Amino acid sequence: MSIKLMTDAAADIPKEYALAHGIEILPFILNCDGKEVIADINLTPEAFYEIFHGLKDIPSTSQISPAVLEEMFRRLTADGSSLIYVSISANGSGIFNTASLMAQELREEGLDITVVDSGMFSIPIGFPVMRAVEMAEAGASKEEILAYLTESYQRDSAYIVVDDLKYLKKGGRIKATQMVISEMLDIKPILKINDGLIEAFGKVRGVKKALSKLVDLTAELMDNPQENEVVILSSEADERVEILTKMLNERVQPKTISCYNIGPVVTVHIGTGVTAVYFKHKAG
Repeated sequence: MSIKLMTDAAADIPKEYALAHGIEILPFILNCDGKEVIADINLTPEAFYEIFHGLKDIPSTSQISPAVLEEMFRRLTADGSSLIYVSISANGSGIFNTASLMAQELREEGLDITVVDSGMFSIPIGFPVMRAVEMAEAGASKEEILAYLTESYQRDSAYIVVDDLKYLKKGGRIKATQMVISEMLDIKPILKINDGLIEAFGKVRGVKKALSKLVDLTAELMDNPQENEVVILSSEADERVEILTKMLNERVQPKTISCYNIGPVVTVHIGTGVTAVYFKHKAG
């Protein structure tokens, strides 16, 4: 039985990879100054950054029509395939609940659909999905793939440095007084994806110390660096990515380092000028 993988636009899987491996991407709607922009596989991070900087108001996101989701579920399972849909964190979007209810209804019709809450945002959603589709191509069972996804999402996390706190403030994740103090003192908050939410983890003064803290966390928490990959995710922070890559190679020496741009869905909620690391954590 064929196994297909599906995720949503928040996973930031590059278009070329998704098309090459048949990963279906569920769009989101971006509400931008009263206009709807569809965040799908064709809207690149770079294209959205240009839109983003031209907006008067802070944008927001909303779910695509349930009819679109149902059409995708039915189309992908019409040939008898098993479908695994990995969603953005259920604490960050209602799409997981919508998809779970729809999958339950369609399973009663005999369709094999499993919905997984990643508890993540951006490439920390997409990276395990990319590995999962490679497992499927190599002949892994649905149970093996689900076990891998569950372990990855429960064990691993991302650590994030942001430039502008106003987007987090809008989401209620930082108080206005903290925002003013942070900007005045050049304090950079270190954030972590925890229990499906982006939460404060620590703070340091200045970009250099912030990047050094990301390297410290990677060195402390990463499992077997020589056998595993560090993923750097960023938005309009090329110089910092270059510095961070050099620091990681010098101090952590992972097997490989790959870099991905944060896409439109997550940028709406966190802004640009973001740098983060994601990696396989030690057990326990």
